[in-house]
Amino acid sequence: MYINSKHLQILHLIKNNPTFTLKDISEILDLSQQHIKLYLNDIYEEISEKNISTLKIDEVLKEISSFKGTKKILRKSQQFTKNQKVFYFLFFLSISKKINFSTISKELDLTTRNLNNYKEIINNILRAYNLKLFISSKGVHLLGTNFNLRRLHYFLFFKFLIEKDYLPYKFRKDVLLKIELKNFYKLRKDIYRFLTLLHSQHSPHQQATILAFFLTFKGNVKDKTINQISFENCLKYKPNHWKLDFFYEIFCFLKNSSFKDIKTVYIYLLFNIVDTFNYSRVYFINSLDKDILNVQNIFSEYLGTHILDKSIFFPAANPWIYYCKIKQLFFIDDFSLVNLNLEHIPNSNVLNMTKKIRKTIPSFTIFEGIFLWFILLKKEKYEEINVFVFKSIEKNIIPMIVNEIYKKHSIKITKSFNSKEINQYLKNNKVDNIITIENIKIYDTNITVKNLYFPVPNYKKFEK
Repeated sequence: MYINSKHLQILHLIKNNPTFTLKDISEILDLSQQHIKLYLNDIYEEISEKNISTLKIDEVLKEISSFKGTKKILRKSQQFTKNQKVFYFLFFLSISKKINFSTISKELDLTTRNLNNYKEIINNILRAYNLKLFISSKGVHLLGTNFNLRRLHYFLFFKFLIEKDYLPYKFRKDVLLKIELKNFYKLRKDIYRFLTLLHSQHSPHQQATILAFFLTFKGNVKDKTINQISFENCLKYKPNHWKLDFFYEIFCFLKNSSFKDIKTVYIYLLFNIVDTFNYSRVYFINSLDKDILNVQNIFSEYLGTHILDKSIFFPAANPWIYYCKIKQLFFIDDFSLVNLNLEHIPNSNVLNMTKKIRKTIPSFTIFEGIFLWFILLKKEKYEEINVFVFKSIEKNIIPMIVNEIYKKHSIKITKSFNSKEINQYLKNNKVDNIITIENIKIYDTNITVKNLYFPVPNYKKFEK
């Protein structure tokens, strides 16, 4: 049976949201109910080896949700989709510049005839990078400058990192064999430090962007790298809208991290990425069209007129709208949404809003919708005053408990008091909520008392 990444995506969504109906799945994934039924039929027949004709769709969903080892079974039968064949083909062509037909035919079942069927898709991508495809009886050649080949490869690497968990095994194995890294742990740590320096969101997409950039534009022994450049010489790459102090801070970090191996001539591309993360009007002014204004109006319908303030909306939305454009160009199948618990999303305002935005930007999903919704929610100026009260807990562990409460419940606690001290404090100070984990009774009826579960830290067991 033909099993592909869409089957795995639907499976993951059902496993994470076992109460979902056929209608819910259809709306979340923006696929017709008839298409979803076909995918469900394939999944059920693959895992159970039974015909589905006697079961109602709700029973099928229940069976799939409760069946163990489903993903492993589907993985064994997974095949390349049409877009994944194009993706695999372009990924390795952008490295070697030429591929023999004997290799393509063996690996992807691609011939001169059916490759021509994909030419329109391929040329749309290559056109954006001033590259051309040349097909002969011997194989396929990619024509263009090395710089444009690298730019293409960078975006394809980014696509791979976003999709990797759902790609066929062969694809993942072949790409990973091409990656040469001395110290992945250090690189990952440096990426985290870099995003922290930029005050960024540390999203998986940002991490994938930086990792793809490093893997594509790092130099070799003969190349001039960031490690060899002085600050004075690096100044010629400084974007005009950056402050000198900020640029110097970035430069010092790059010189003392894994990024010192980046080729010097490509450093300005990294600065472009920083602009996409931090929102630079200079970068985006020519990158986006009127679509962003349509999206802004839709958000304002649901979240209020403060969204019409460009200084509020553009910094948050532009990077994500730009990402949606990239998804559209490269057919990126971003499965981030299936990792979320979405059981309260059907019939919600955020889903209705997402549907409206899809009419303008087809690649905009509920994932972008939820993310931007929370970023753009109008924050109340007033912050509640929460006080932690304890009775029999050791005082020296109170700061750790308060920290765990914040991590688990997002409750910010301003002060902590023993139960014997709290009444005196309340006489002279305003408190909105008292937080406790010991069921302590407070007799002031004007104050809300929240008795929480003990916030047990989620630490993993150390392997011996």
